[in-house]
Amino acid sequence: MDKSIIFRQLFDATSSTFTYLLAEPRTREAVLIDPVFEQHQRDRVLLEELNLKLLCTLDTHCHTDHVTGVWLIK
Repeated sequence: MDKSIIFRQLFDATSSTFTYLLAEPRTREAVLIDPVFEQHQRDRVLLEELNLKLLCTLDTHCHTDHVTGVWLIK
């Protein structure tokens, strides 16, 4: 059985911002790190495609380069 963590690095070209998706493959529980407001639909679709349950979102710092998308993904 492969026990590797699920990892996706996503990029928003407009703000040159990276968003990260990490998930535990057995439980399908996930965390989304530094989501971008304008990319919330992309992130939702990816969660659904990978059959993941989003447990939380995380902002690692104050974002001066883009508006956070944390509040859009509940």
